[in-house]
Amino acid sequence: MLNRLPVWIIAIIVTLIVAMLGIAIYQIYIYLAKSSSKYDKHDITIIDRCGSILPYWLPLLEGLQNFGQQILPDYPFSMMSLYKKTLMPLVIFYVTHPALAFIIFFVLYYLFVRAKSPIPDRPFIRFNVLQSILLFLINSLLGATFRALPIEFRMSLYGLMLCNTLFWFVLSTIIYSVIKSIEGKYAKIPVISQAVRIQIDNQQ
Repeated sequence: MLNRLPVWIIAIIVTLIVAMLGIAIYQIYIYLAKSSSKYDKHDITIIDRCGSILPYWLPLLEGLQNFGQQILPDYPFSMMSLYKKTLMPLVIFYVTHPALAFIIFFVLYYLFVRAKSPIPDRPFIRFNVLQSILLFLINSLLGATFRALPIEFRMSLYGLMLCNTLFWFVLSTIIYSVIKSIEGKYAKIPVISQAVRIQIDNQQ
């Protein structure tokens, strides 16, 4: 029966199932944590760290779609070969199903960013989800701006230099944020992290 459904409907169903399972697991975890007398929502647990890493796939795939596909073929063969074996299938799936990015975006916003979220407030996860959403929006804006430039410029040396700069900006901010999440520390990306802090403070 699933084979007869359009791909976008299957993507929505899968996303909803994953979201519901995630909520159920998280509710169980919070219930068990609250049963402990030492429970504090500001404590950063292993689940907080792992959960904070996952949202960064969204801006990563967006950045690879906008900039990586254009410049990676010019990189050493070993790097391109590694990219083809690991991230390229995900990027192709992401490109061929553009509605999926917006579905994930709204699911993340509904579950973690809204003031009346169904998930208990975990400041560390909320910070990283909001930061990944902001990085996704910045990547989308930069990608749209770059594609709007004349093709002669984009294919020129200066265009490739600009594309390289944007690509490494995307990659470095995401890698830095993921490393900080693994360490259980808040990332401090200039302007971006400050904007996230202001947004969170305004909702409290």
